[in-house]
Amino acid sequence: MSAVIKPRRLKKLPASTPALWLVIGLAVTFFLVRYGQEVLLEHDINARIAEQQRANAALNDENARLEAHLKYVQSDKYVEQRAREDLNLRRADEEVLIPIDAGASSPVSDSASQAAGEGAAPGAADAAQEKANWEGWFQLFAPFDKSP
Repeated sequence: MSAVIKPRRLKKLPASTPALWLVIGLAVTFFLVRYGQEVLLEHDINARIAEQQRANAALNDENARLEAHLKYVQSDKYVEQRAREDLNLRRADEEVLIPIDAGASSPVSDSASQAAGEGAAPGAADAAQEKANWEGWFQLFAPFDKSP
Protein backbone atom coordinates (compact mmCIF):
# COMPACT_ATOMS: atom_id res chain seq x y z
CA MET A 1 0.00 0.00 0.00
CA SER A 2 1.41 3.09 -0.93
CA ALA A 3 0.38 6.17 0.77
CA VAL A 4 0.11 9.16 -1.29
CA ILE A 5 0.54 12.33 0.56
CA LYS A 6 -0.99 15.21 -1.09
CA PRO A 7 0.54 18.54 -0.32
CA ARG A 8 -1.87 20.95 1.18
CA ARG A 9 -2.66 23.86 -0.84
CA LEU A 10 -2.55 27.08 0.97
CA LYS A 11 -5.58 29.07 0.58
CA LYS A 12 -4.89 32.45 -0.81
CA LEU A 13 -5.81 35.20 1.54
CA PRO A 14 -8.15 37.75 0.17
CA ALA A 15 -6.54 41.06 -0.75
CA SER A 16 -8.41 42.83 2.03
CA THR A 17 -6.73 40.85 4.86
CA PRO A 18 -3.26 42.55 4.70
CA ALA A 19 -4.97 45.91 4.39
CA LEU A 20 -7.05 45.07 7.45
CA TRP A 21 -3.91 44.18 9.44
CA LEU A 22 -2.27 47.39 8.30
CA VAL A 23 -5.25 49.45 9.44
CA ILE A 24 -5.35 47.63 12.78
CA GLY A 25 -1.59 48.17 13.24
CA LEU A 26 -1.90 51.89 12.50
CA ALA A 27 -4.84 52.20 14.87
CA VAL A 28 -2.93 50.45 17.68
CA THR A 29 0.11 52.65 17.03
CA PHE A 30 -2.06 55.77 17.08
CA PHE A 31 -3.68 54.78 20.38
CA LEU A 32 -0.30 53.93 21.95
CA VAL A 33 1.14 57.29 20.93
CA ARG A 34 -1.93 59.12 22.28
CA TYR A 35 -1.73 57.13 25.52
CA GLY A 36 1.94 58.10 25.91
CA GLN A 37 1.10 61.75 25.33
CA GLU A 38 -1.64 61.60 27.95
CA VAL A 39 0.72 59.97 30.46
CA LEU A 40 3.30 62.72 29.88
CA LEU A 41 0.62 65.39 30.17
CA GLU A 42 -0.63 63.88 33.43
CA HIS A 43 2.93 63.81 34.79
CA ASP A 44 3.40 67.48 33.87
CA ILE A 45 0.09 68.46 35.45
CA ASN A 46 0.94 66.55 38.64
CA ALA A 47 4.30 68.36 38.84
CA ARG A 48 2.55 71.72 38.40
CA ILE A 49 0.00 70.79 41.06
CA ALA A 50 2.78 69.94 43.53
CA GLU A 51 4.57 73.21 42.76
CA GLN A 52 1.36 75.21 43.21
CA GLN A 53 0.63 73.46 46.50
CA ARG A 54 4.09 74.44 47.78
CA ALA A 55 3.47 78.04 46.69
CA ASN A 56 0.04 78.00 48.37
CA ALA A 57 1.54 76.66 51.60
CA ALA A 58 4.14 79.44 51.57
CA LEU A 59 1.41 82.05 50.97
CA ASN A 60 -0.72 80.58 53.76
CA ASP A 61 2.23 80.83 56.14
CA GLU A 62 2.83 84.42 55.07
CA ASN A 63 -0.86 85.24 55.52
CA ALA A 64 -0.87 83.72 59.01
CA ARG A 65 2.22 85.74 59.91
CA LEU A 66 0.67 88.93 58.55
CA GLU A 67 -2.60 88.31 60.39
CA ALA A 68 -0.71 87.84 63.66
CA HIS A 69 1.23 91.06 62.99
CA LEU A 70 -2.03 92.89 62.18
CA LYS A 71 -3.59 91.74 65.45
CA TYR A 72 -0.49 92.93 67.31
CA VAL A 73 -0.52 96.30 65.54
CA GLN A 74 -4.20 96.77 66.41
CA SER A 75 -3.62 95.90 70.06
CA ASP A 76 -3.34 98.43 72.89
CA LYS A 77 0.14 97.16 73.71
CA TYR A 78 1.45 98.22 70.29
CA VAL A 79 -0.27 101.62 70.46
CA GLU A 80 1.32 102.25 73.85
CA GLN A 81 4.74 101.15 72.58
CA ARG A 82 4.57 103.44 69.55
CA ALA A 83 3.39 106.38 71.66
CA ARG A 84 6.23 105.86 74.08
CA GLU A 85 8.83 105.58 71.33
CA ASP A 86 7.65 108.22 68.87
CA LEU A 87 6.21 110.81 71.25
CA ASN A 88 8.67 110.22 74.09
CA LEU A 89 5.87 109.55 76.53
CA ARG A 90 6.31 107.73 79.80
CA ARG A 91 4.23 106.35 82.61
CA ALA A 92 3.95 108.25 85.87
CA ASP A 93 6.02 105.69 87.78
CA GLU A 94 8.86 105.50 85.25
CA GLU A 95 12.09 107.43 85.01
CA VAL A 96 13.52 108.23 81.59
CA LEU A 97 17.25 107.95 81.10
CA ILE A 98 18.75 110.18 78.44
CA PRO A 99 22.19 109.05 77.29
CA ILE A 100 24.82 111.74 77.01
CA ASP A 101 26.92 111.77 73.84
CA ALA A 102 30.30 110.42 74.88
CA GLY A 103 32.05 111.99 71.87
CA ALA A 104 31.31 115.57 72.98
CA SER A 105 33.33 115.40 76.21
CA SER A 106 35.92 112.78 75.34
CA PRO A 107 39.49 113.16 76.60
CA VAL A 108 40.76 113.27 73.04
CA SER A 109 38.76 116.38 72.14
CA ASP A 110 39.79 118.08 75.42
CA SER A 111 43.46 117.42 74.74
CA ALA A 112 43.08 118.63 71.13
CA SER A 113 41.63 121.94 72.31
CA GLN A 114 44.48 122.35 74.79
CA ALA A 115 47.04 121.60 72.08
CA ALA A 116 45.48 124.25 69.82
CA GLY A 117 46.50 126.92 72.22
CA GLU A 118 46.26 127.25 75.92
CA GLY A 119 46.04 130.99 75.82
CA ALA A 120 43.25 131.00 73.21
CA ALA A 121 39.70 131.45 74.28
CA PRO A 122 37.62 128.26 74.37
CA GLY A 123 35.20 129.64 71.79
CA ALA A 124 37.94 130.74 69.35
CA ALA A 125 38.20 127.35 67.71
CA ASP A 126 34.41 127.28 67.30
CA ALA A 127 34.42 130.75 65.75
CA ALA A 128 37.09 129.73 63.25
CA GLN A 129 35.09 126.66 62.37
CA GLU A 130 31.90 128.72 61.91
CA LYS A 131 33.75 131.15 59.67
CA ALA A 132 35.02 128.30 57.52
CA ASN A 133 31.53 126.88 57.33
CA TRP A 134 30.12 130.26 56.40
CA GLU A 135 32.74 130.70 53.69
CA GLY A 136 31.94 127.25 52.35
CA TRP A 137 28.27 128.12 52.02
CA PHE A 138 29.11 131.45 50.44
CA GLN A 139 31.36 129.75 47.90
CA LEU A 140 28.58 127.28 47.14
CA PHE A 141 26.01 129.95 46.34
CA ALA A 142 28.37 132.63 44.97
CA PRO A 143 30.97 130.88 42.80
CA PHE A 144 31.49 134.04 40.75
CA ASP A 145 33.14 135.76 43.73
CA LYS A 146 36.68 134.88 42.56
CA SER A 147 36.05 135.36 38.88
CA PRO A 148 38.19 137.99 36.97
